Amino acid sequence: MHFKSSNPSHLPSIFLPCSHCGSRMTITAVAPARLANGAISNDLEDVTHTCVQCGTVLISTKPFSDDARGIAHRI
Repeated sequence: MHFKSSNPSHLPSIFLPCSHCGSRMTITAVAPARLANGAISNDLEDVTHTCVQCGTVLISTKPFSDDARGIAHRI
């Protein structure tokens, strides 16, 4: 099998396509997640992704990354 040589991509290593139009989504906000009772979580964060083409918004909740936790404790 032959491969064509090409320049390396400048896209981020994690590419999240928009579920509506297929364009690239970018991170537009990161905030501590709120629990069902309204309290702020100490170990979860909400990451908001917005499509650069159509404006579709996706919010995902995940554990704090080690870098984010270290920064939060310094503030």
